[in-house]
Amino acid sequence: MCKNPVLKGTRWTAVQEMFVADAGTMTITHTLEFTSDKEVLVGYSSYMPAHPAMYMNPDGTVDTIPAHSSENTEAATYVYRRGKLTITSADGLSSEYVFQKDGTFVREEPWGEKLVFSPSIRSGQK
Repeated sequence: MCKNPVLKGTRWTAVQEMFVADAGTMTITHTLEFTSDKEVLVGYSSYMPAHPAMYMNPDGTVDTIPAHSSENTEAATYVYRRGKLTITSADGLSSEYVFQKDGTFVREEPWGEKLVFSPSIRSGQK
């Protein structure tokens, strides 16, 4: 049997790479930062590198679309029971994460991909 994870005061991350046709690979970093015994900050940041435009100008040149990034964080609540972490957002939507024997959490996406969250640092540390 796997030991229960310590959540309060920890931060967990999962990195996802998504190929975007004609643009390159977008990187999305998902984070779970457990701030108390019941509250968690759920966040993501995404980065798309600079890439050539999908069109050619009349003079034969191709513009470069600049790199861009975005991020978002929202407060949620969580419950951990019997190897399953359930995170519920303010709008009432829930996500389920399963604790693995290797000490990670896995969330299955609707399209079949699995996000693997590993502990990164304790909150407040750099």
